[in-house]
Amino acid sequence: PRNARGWVQIIDGGTKRKQPITISSTRPAMDPRCSGHWESSSEDVTRSLLPLHDITADGGAHRPPCSPLVASLLANRYLSIAAGPLAAALICALVDLGPGHAAARNMLGVLAWVFIWWITDAVPLAVASMAPLFLFPVFGVSSADAVAKAYMDDVISLVLGSFILALAIEHYNIHRRLALNITSLFCGDPVKPALLLLGICGTTMFVSMWIHNTPCTVMMMPVATGILQRLPGDAAAGADAREFRRFSKAVVLGVVYASAIGGMATLTGTGANIILVGMWSTYFPEQEPITFSSWMSFGLPMSLVLFAALWATLCLMFCSDNTGRALSAYLDRTHLRRELSLLGPMAFAEKMVLAVFGVSLHIF
Repeated sequence: PRNARGWVQIIDGGTKRKQPITISSTRPAMDPRCSGHWESSSEDVTRSLLPLHDITADGGAHRPPCSPLVASLLANRYLSIAAGPLAAALICALVDLGPGHAAARNMLGVLAWVFIWWITDAVPLAVASMAPLFLFPVFGVSSADAVAKAYMDDVISLVLGSFILALAIEHYNIHRRLALNITSLFCGDPVKPALLLLGICGTTMFVSMWIHNTPCTVMMMPVATGILQRLPGDAAAGADAREFRRFSKAVVLGVVYASAIGGMATLTGTGANIILVGMWSTYFPEQEPITFSSWMSFGLPMSLVLFAALWATLCLMFCSDNTGRALSAYLDRTHLRRELSLLGPMAFAEKMVLAVFGVSLHIF
């Protein structure tokens, strides 16, 4: 807890005595190799960037009112579990889609079963997602071999691999190290807002090319806002405060849009690209398949053009001649290198993740 009080036992000449101490709210940075949670001075924020819930006076999140009947049904897990197979049995017994459509009727029953488990959270989401693996063969919708092959389709495996790679990059703070290195290289001395914005947005675009947009944005937003925490915000003078707000808007918008633009460059950038490849091979099997290189041959140039337009737009709208002067008083290359030094030297696991990442890019 912040500013917590405690006691420490001191032995002085064989005499034991207690002395009160106060634990300061400033906590040292932790080595990410020794703990699953890493903190630096850039993460000492006093409020959330995007509050998602209304917090009540007692510290709990405000939830919309719910009728007692619905609340009791959702609270009874056994009833929710039984509702799935009950709905499937009722559909299979009462619904008639005509002769020759028994498989379609059973498919509708399985869909109702899984849907009820999803919305009621009767079972873990992983269990509900794997339910068709045994429900389809039982209801005669499809064979077990066909269902298992669909679960391990090339597209599904590619999505799974990209998410695993994203988790490894986030766990070892590789994205933070990459962003701080590139940003310190581009920021200039004194600070040039356009180049600093180019470094942040360019790093986001590069990371988003290889992992999905959503995890990329989630990873890069704390890095960008951590740099902005160096700025005083509303505590500064009128003109400087206005420049800080404008540049902060440019950084946040740049991270969001650069992530979307980077996702267009490669197949692994976003899920829609991979789904398109699966649909193309299914509906047009006689046509030449879409490969990683063929997609990148037109996706990367288009992304570069859009990124240049994004960077120029943000610089024209949010960066002025006074922005660099205002930022230089609170942010320079030394600050970024200090944040980079808090990460410490690269561990063996970080180097292995980078090696796997490089091999994956070569294979792609």
